[in-house]
Amino acid sequence: MKRALKSIIVAVIMVALIGGYYYYLTHREVNTSEDHVEVTEFDKVLSKKLDTAYPPTPREVVKFYNRIIECAYGEKYDDKQLEQLMGQARTLLDEELLANNPIDTYKTNLLDEVTFYKDNKQKIIQTRVCNSDEVTFETINGKKCAYVTASYFIKDGKGKFVRANEKYLLRKDDNDQWKILAYRLINSKEVEES
Repeated sequence: MKRALKSIIVAVIMVALIGGYYYYLTHREVNTSEDHVEVTEFDKVLSKKLDTAYPPTPREVVKFYNRIIECAYGEKYDDKQLEQLMGQARTLLDEELLANNPIDTYKTNLLDEVTFYKDNKQKIIQTRVCNSDEVTFETINGKKCAYVTASYFIKDGKGKFVRANEKYLLRKDDNDQWKILAYRLINSKEVEES
């Protein structure tokens, strides 16, 4: 009888230990290196696969282009990351615009603008793209085109805010993707801080 009681107690303890260990394994928090990696907006922009997930509308193309601009003007990056960032931006550009802006010219112009912004302590605070119903469509030389307006809110080194508006002209390419053909500043004005 004592032997049977001892066997039962040992069995209960074994079941409790196995059950406790199983509970520990299934309910513990596992700390992996992935849990502590912060994915920044810069990382998201660089990792977007435009060959498989190209923005479907003219508005979305300009929105992604603005994300690239915000990274270029507001982040710190090395030469390799700059090349990747420019690659993402140039993927959104129409072949005609690319032909008029070779990679070296594009890089020089971008670096000059970024340097100007940093030297003048300017920072893009926010970008905004017009609503979908404000996008206008037109056929030019037999190609579908769209006009999209974007606003940029910029804070300068003196604490003043400026809103700059640009109008983008996008054209559908042979792959049915909207590409930026041209853009121009349509107005700029100082805005009151609220």
